[in-house]
Amino acid sequence: VACIAAAIIVAKCGPAPQPVVIPQGDDRYLVDPRLGYEQPVDPKLDRKFSEIWQLIVAGNFAEAHRRLDPIRLKNPDYVPAKLAAAAIDIREGRLIDAKNLISGIDTTAARVYEAEIALRLNETRRAYDLYRALPPSVPGASERVAQLEAAVFNELYTSAQTAPEADAVRLLREALGIRPGSIEARVLLVQKLVAGKEWAEARRAVDPLLANEGNRVEVQEALAEIDAGRGKYEEAFQRYRTLERRTHDPRHKQRLEEIEELWSAANMPPQVTRALQSEAITRADFAVLLYWKVTSVRFAQNLRVPPIATDLGEVAGREEIIRALAIGLYDVDPVTRTVSPSRAVNAERFSRLIARLLTLRGAPCSRGVAGEVFAACKVEMPAKAPEAPVSGQEAARVLAQVDKAL
Repeated sequence: VACIAAAIIVAKCGPAPQPVVIPQGDDRYLVDPRLGYEQPVDPKLDRKFSEIWQLIVAGNFAEAHRRLDPIRLKNPDYVPAKLAAAAIDIREGRLIDAKNLISGIDTTAARVYEAEIALRLNETRRAYDLYRALPPSVPGASERVAQLEAAVFNELYTSAQTAPEADAVRLLREALGIRPGSIEARVLLVQKLVAGKEWAEARRAVDPLLANEGNRVEVQEALAEIDAGRGKYEEAFQRYRTLERRTHDPRHKQRLEEIEELWSAANMPPQVTRALQSEAITRADFAVLLYWKVTSVRFAQNLRVPPIATDLGEVAGREEIIRALAIGLYDVDPVTRTVSPSRAVNAERFSRLIARLLTLRGAPCSRGVAGEVFAACKVEMPAKAPEAPVSGQEAARVLAQVDKAL
């Protein structure tokens, strides 16, 4: 009797309702396919679809398909049924099938599914842009935007760290478009612009940091490099001097010396600049650099009267060549009476000239075996083949060491 009574009660009340399942993980962002669908729907169809959607949420895809397929066949224009099939494909990893199913559908749920498909295909930026276009009221949209914002920003910032300057600048500008307040991304952008010698852009990029991060080491380094790049060597020198006192970083001391050289070069005659920029120095270039880089040559006294050379004329660096003749470094050809100022100075000739210079100017370290002179005088010669050209920068570095040895 009790069983019969229970059966009567069940018959009257109908089947027990299915328990509501809350999806976990990324599947929880797959919204109800009816979201944003505004066409009128038969209440009976809507009830059936609710049961099917609960089956999908619970992961019972076989039963969901068994009930869904007749609805799709009978109601081909019922968009939520098509999206429900796409939701199953997404959950089971058939992303391209799902993408084809939702193609051409423009409802809120379809746009969410499109974003989720993009994300699962590792198209993070596209997923981010799609989610940002959704109303914030869409369930999970704000949370998803925050997640994707962090992911896209990190992708851009990480890629920029190893990309060439031009690409890095573009990536960092995109990253700052997402998170304008990121200090690390802005500092890196400034450094990349400085490395690319884009002084005006670097100055504009560093401005937002000055109020709260102006004393940061990287910011002061950037400002110093911008000043140096614009020819404001004294300002750059002062910034680096302050940094060197603050940090005791040997890089800052080295840069101080380099900027001092830049300042000196900027105030030197044009022939010095030309010699420094040469990729293959001549005898004239070497004489110019010798005069302006080696103090004991520039201020040498009691020199002999230099021999007359007929091929000097209006040669750039004429006075410097005459000084090289006066100290005995250059000789005039006894037959042609020429000094050949335009003759190239290759690595072998350069080495001989430096060794001779150390001896002529009486460097104490030059008294010894010829092959050991450079080591004794702490002069590091460029490692080159004998016939290889010597650049103005290479020559200037060696002459600076010679100046210290003398």
